[in-house]
Amino acid sequence: FRYQCGFRLDKRVPSISTLSRVFATITEKGLAKTLFVDLVSQCREAGIIGGTHLAIDSTAISAYERKQPKLRSQETGNANWGAKYDTFGNQLTWFGYKIHLAVDTASELPVSLEVTPAHVYDGEIAIPLMKDIAENLGWKFKFVMMD
Repeated sequence: FRYQCGFRLDKRVPSISTLSRVFATITEKGLAKTLFVDLVSQCREAGIIGGTHLAIDSTAISAYERKQPKLRSQETGNANWGAKYDTFGNQLTWFGYKIHLAVDTASELPVSLEVTPAHVYDGEIAIPLMKDIAENLGWKFKFVMMD
């Protein structure tokens, strides 16, 4: 893992707080989004991503934050309570976020994503994901599959 991240095996790895500050800076400056769009564009040019058939779905991300009552967490705009039903009809709840992904079905690679508090409905994010693909990447897709 150290080697894959570019850290030497004979040196100490930066602390979690250092990595956290670097990630926060990358996110605040919008570099993560720019890098992601550039990487997706390069994959499209190389023929790895087709881009004509997309699948859109979301999945839960648990938060490491302290859990809060629903009314209080809605005020902050951060992590919130989410719920969904599994295939057996059981309700699953979690405190955290959702990652909404638009994925190229041929390569199974993400081409657009959005992270929201857990209570945000999937249907609210589907159209912005498709607009992001059309505007930022300039793609014309033929089919979009959603649940």
